[in-house]
Amino acid sequence: MAGIGGNLNYGDQFSNEKKPATNTFTIFIHQIIKPVFDMLLLIFTFGVIFWTLTEYLLHRFLGHVHKGKNFFKAEHGLHHSRFNYFAPVYIKAAGALFFFIVLFVLISVLVPKIMALAFLIGFFGMAGLYELTHFRFHSTQPLAMPFIILRKHHFYHHFHDPKTNFGVTTRFWDRVFGTFTAVEKVTVPQKMAMPWLLEEDEIKDAFSPHFCFAGKR
Repeated sequence: MAGIGGNLNYGDQFSNEKKPATNTFTIFIHQIIKPVFDMLLLIFTFGVIFWTLTEYLLHRFLGHVHKGKNFFKAEHGLHHSRFNYFAPVYIKAAGALFFFIVLFVLISVLVPKIMALAFLIGFFGMAGLYELTHFRFHSTQPLAMPFIILRKHHFYHHFHDPKTNFGVTTRFWDRVFGTFTAVEKVTVPQKMAMPWLLEEDEIKDAFSPHFCFAGKR
C-alpha cells in the first residue's frame, strides 16, 4: 500500500510539475498577447473612424469649398456633371499606395511600426469600403432597404443641395459640422436616374416612397 501510495504521490507530484508550464502560457496570453491585440484593435478602429472624418473633409473642402483648381475637385466635378463618372481604379489605387507609404514612414517616426500599420490598415481599409459603397450607390440597388437612408442622404447632395450632406459612409460628421439635411424624398432628374432605380423607365415601386422624378410625387 505504501508503494502504491508512493506511486500515487509521485504521480501527483509529476502532474503538479506540468501546471507551471500551462500557467506560464496562460499568463503570457492574458498579460502580454491580449493587451497588445486589444491595443492594436483600438488603433485599427481609430483608423477606421479617422477615415470617415477625412472623407467628409476632403469632399466638403477640396471637392466644393476650395475655389482654386485641384485634382480632387476636377475629378469630383466630373462626377457631379456626368453623375455616373468615377475616376479610374488604377489612379485611386496608385494614390492610395503612395499615401500609405508616405504616412507609414511619417507615423513610424512617432510610434512603433506595428501601431502605424494597424492605424493605416484601418484607415485605408475603410477608404476602400468607402469607394465600394459610393460605387454601389450609383450602380446597384441596396442590399437591404435600411441602407436606402444613406443613399437618400447622398443623392440629396447630388440633386438638391451640393452644400449639404457630404458624408457617404456616415451622416455623423454632417450632424457635427452643421451640414446635415434630413431627407424624406429625393427628386431625381430623369436623365440622371440610377439604373437600379428604374423599371421600364419608371421608378420601381419599392423605391417610390424615397425617390421621384421632377414634376412627379
